Amino acid sequence: MLALREICYKLEEYKTCVATALPEIQDLDPASKSLLQRYINSTESTDPSSTIRIQAILDYMYEKINIGNWKEVKLFIRKAITIATYLKLLAHVRFSDEDTDTIIKQAYKIIDFGILFGCPLDKEPRLLQNCASILNTVNVQKSLELKDTSNKEKNKASSDTAQADKFNAIQIESIDCPSMEHFYKNYILAEKPVILDNCINHWPALEKWKDQNYFINLAGPRTVSIEIGSKYTDTDWTQRLITIEEFVKQYIYQTEGPTGYLAQYQLFDQIPELKSDITEPEYCCFSDSNEPVDVMAWYGPKGTVSPLHHDPKKNLLTQVVGEKQLFLFAPSDSEFLYPHEHELLNNTAQVDPRQPDLDKYPKYRSSKPYYCRLKPGQMLYIPPKWWHFVESLSISFSVSFWWE
Repeated sequence: MLALREICYKLEEYKTCVATALPEIQDLDPASKSLLQRYINSTESTDPSSTIRIQAILDYMYEKINIGNWKEVKLFIRKAITIATYLKLLAHVRFSDEDTDTIIKQAYKIIDFGILFGCPLDKEPRLLQNCASILNTVNVQKSLELKDTSNKEKNKASSDTAQADKFNAIQIESIDCPSMEHFYKNYILAEKPVILDNCINHWPALEKWKDQNYFINLAGPRTVSIEIGSKYTDTDWTQRLITIEEFVKQYIYQTEGPTGYLAQYQLFDQIPELKSDITEPEYCCFSDSNEPVDVMAWYGPKGTVSPLHHDPKKNLLTQVVGEKQLFLFAPSDSEFLYPHEHELLNNTAQVDPRQPDLDKYPKYRSSKPYYCRLKPGQMLYIPPKWWHFVESLSISFSVSFWWE
């Protein structure tokens, strides 16, 4: 276990790389840029008051990014947040007078805010993630463990065929670990959904992630952004920053109150230790782009819902823990699903395929739903533009792989 002094030295080693990234914030206002440059290029980071000054810069940057559309935030502002976060981390670890456990937990929070609101530097793209890995060498005191019930939760027994019949739907085909050529010809080119069995049996996640204590012990102090509410189309839907430990304890086993959902979240970029529990499926190689595959986490209690919607990319939805039921519709059914007219929601339908209101949405009768219950170890291929509705039937953890 590294002592705090050694951690400071290791964190300081990134200062040279950060200094070379200063041209990336050239357009930052002169006062903020000058202060950041001074702390990077001098020994002023040894001044305990530096934390207050750096926080003032961060507050100013946060105000900037909270005005207008997030997608329109200038890149140099987010890079400045990354640099300021690194400097705040140095000052915090060196000068905080708290006990080691508290210092490290607060340091994780500093890093995670930088990851969430900043962006990678060209010169050192994994700066903050590497800083978090250094902190991992300190044994932070673990919280009391939860009694794991996820692998004991039982769903009402019913065959997939019976469920498909109940919803007047077509059961989605399943196939056992198809060859690359077969998958490409029969599903990628044909733009046809399919369940893939026995393709991820080698994933450590299939066993490790059954126990919710695993996430607390590995990444309990880490801060993530979760969704609060039944589904994102509801008026009371909101978001919240919370540690993974708090999320598990407050929402995973909850039976009352609002639903919390870690949805469509780049958890594996933020906490790469979790990424070692999974591997990217080989089927993702069939791509029309050189862009990397987007890997997203979906973690929540029973009853989380993603409303009927479609995405522009190919999708392999991989079920690791628990079960989900899904309804799929071909793009040709779009007119029967009543997409929202608002531009921000025009990829989301108004119909709930579990209980469609046929008086309100009479055209739905002409649609052709496909249905499946996705179980641990299975992958569902969802072609681009295919509509899909997703509901968790138990505590659930899924990983989606999106690619062009």
